[in-house]
Amino acid sequence: MTLTSNRPARAAAPLLALAAVMAATGGCRGSRSEDPPVHLQQNMDFQERGDAQEYNGFFADGRVMRKPPQGTVAVGFLKDDDHLYRGRNLDGTLADALPPSMKLDEKLLNRGEARYNIYCAPCHGDTGHGDGPVTRRGGGFSVQPANLHMARLLPESLGYYFHVATNGKGKMRGYKAQIPVEDRWAIAAWVRTLQVSHTAKASDIPAGNAPSPSAAAPTDTKKGAAQ
Repeated sequence: MTLTSNRPARAAAPLLALAAVMAATGGCRGSRSEDPPVHLQQNMDFQERGDAQEYNGFFADGRVMRKPPQGTVAVGFLKDDDHLYRGRNLDGTLADALPPSMKLDEKLLNRGEARYNIYCAPCHGDTGHGDGPVTRRGGGFSVQPANLHMARLLPESLGYYFHVATNGKGKMRGYKAQIPVEDRWAIAAWVRTLQVSHTAKASDIPAGNAPSPSAAAPTDTKKGAAQ
């Protein structure tokens, strides 16, 4: 029995493997073909999909856009905090305090003043007397903007002013689309600050915060020099 040596075949195997790799690489890189690429794993590349407003005969109404099931709410839009989003207590009455998630401090009041001056002061005035520049220059109001210091409005709760800023009242339209919910509460707090400032006494100022007499009544140097 004659045994045949396979040493030449073993020696040529690496060369053949290298040639196969080079051929495959040369066939994929830099070459052009009219045929689509081969997808060994298609995943979701060729799934059925529809564009907005597109027709789809699969559904009875022919619309590819489907209505969400009744009662569903997008994530982050539940707004289940009635105090924060609607200004009301659990019993449905208007709240007379800030939501627990908000803190009454100087930063909040500064924000409320800034937002008030942008959205409210043009009609209600810087101090809330209903005499803003739009009102003074004849803005075509059939009803005068409310004076926030009138006796009827002073007893109203903080939630009332938040509710009006949100939904409007009378000829005034709501600002919920323009002003974020926290800023509406800040405006309500600033309105209350304006109201309190008109009835406050010097004795109401905490010790150490009262302005000095010189700051409260600055001296007119020119007048003093003339005398």
